[in-house]
Order: sequence, then C-alpha cells, then structure tokens
Amino acid sequence: MKKCHFCTDAVEYIDYKKLSKLRSHVTSFNRIQARRYSKLCLHHQKQVARAVKIAREMALLPFVP
Repeated sequence: MKKCHFCTDAVEYIDYKKLSKLRSHVTSFNRIQARRYSKLCLHHQKQVARAVKIAREMALLPFVP
C-alpha cells in the first residue's frame, strides 16, 4: 500500500491558504476527493477536508451545495 504523501513529506498542518495543495484533492465538480482516491491517511484526510471547508467559507474555493 502506498504511503500518504503528506506523511512522507512530514507535513504536520495543512493550511487552507495553500490552494495548490487543496485543489489537487478536489474533484472536477469541486467536491472533496474520497480517501481511497486521494491515497491519504485518515489524519491528513480530515485535515484536508477541514481546510477545504474553511477555504470555501472564505471564498477561496468554489462552494458546492
């Protein structure tokens, strides 16, 4: 099984202002990618989801109802 790329880079916190990293974990319909497709561990998947939601509230990423 592949290891989470945030774990291999030793990333502790995923910031909502780093849009390039967040956009790679969002689908073409602007929905958060599932964990099995993004290949993230549970810890980093939750951080990505939280960061995407904050970025949506601040209008940095498009909101999807």
